[in-house]
Amino acid sequence: MFTGLSAFPLTPMNEQGIHEQEFIQLVSRLAQAQVDSIGVLGS
Repeated sequence: MFTGLSAFPLTPMNEQGIHEQEFIQLVSRLAQAQVDSIGVLGS
């Protein structure tokens, strides 16, 4: 059984594809919030 908080953030995009800097900031904020898991699915 899974417990805790899982985050599934949307992937920020720009004209060239994935906006990497925004993605790094987003995942960093989730890590600082101490979520139990982060699902990166490219959506």
